[in-house]
Order: sequence, then C-alpha cells, then structure tokens
Amino acid sequence: MMIARGFALLIFAATTGCATEKSVTTSAATLNVPMTPGVETPVCPSAGGSASGTATIIVAPDNSSITSTISYAGLSGEATAAHFHFGKPGTAGPVVLPFSGSLASPFSKTFTVADYVAAAGAPPDFPSFVVALKAGGSVYVNVHTAACKPGEIRGDIP
Repeated sequence: MMIARGFALLIFAATTGCATEKSVTTSAATLNVPMTPGVETPVCPSAGGSASGTATIIVAPDNSSITSTISYAGLSGEATAAHFHFGKPGTAGPVVLPFSGSLASPFSKTFTVADYVAAAGAPPDFPSFVVALKAGGSVYVNVHTAACKPGEIRGDIP
C-alpha cells in the first residue's frame, strides 16, 4: 500500500511538471521595452531633447523567430540604423540582428536563424541568442542617427 501511494505521488509529480513545462513552451514571450537616450552607452550629447521609443518584442512559442516593432519620436534626425546587440546594461556590445528596410517610425521585422550575425563575444547561434534574450540582462536594442552614430536611444531587455 505504501509503495503504491509513493508511486502514485511520483506519477502525479512527473505529470504535473510536464504540464507546467508544456504551458511555458507553447506561449509566446512578449516584452515591451522603453528606449531612451540616457540608457545609450555612451550617451550621445546630440540626442534629441525629447527622444524616446518603445520596442515590442515577441518571441515565437517554439523560439524560431523574434518579431520586433520599434516606435520612436523626438530623435535628432532620421534613423540611420537599428539593431539588437548582445551586451549587458552600461556596455556596448556587438550587433547580432540588424533591422533592414525603412526605419521610419514605426518599423517592424521578424528575425529568424538566417538573420543572425554570430559576432565575437555573442552567442554562437540564433537558438542560443533566443535563450539569452529570454533570460534577460544581456541584450539591448537601439536606434542610430547621423548625429548619434553609436546610438541615440537604447532599451536594455530585462
């Protein structure tokens, strides 16, 4: 009787754990990240006085893609580039996912394994990058302008 009860508890624990894991892996992760000049590293003294933005980032349930929409206002000029970088808050890191096409606000792109740039110091591949992004604290997104070549606004992904 004691063995049967222990076995039943083991089965219950195992199936409960699997159900929890499945629910986590079958839902998309969505992040809304504020972007400001004060977070940029280094801070650009030429940044627009009211420069700000938001990055909405959605990681597909199967981790196969990252869709990001960036909206901004008040920049010192037109956006000249925008990227995901691998780097901790307060540090500049390498570009790993560059946006392409029009950068007029708002702009959006869905990134997949084919878009990933395996830069020195960054995760070796897209799946490893997605894990790092979801863990938080090592990825940021920014928007560059002619007056702020290293970046005008930045959002660190928590």
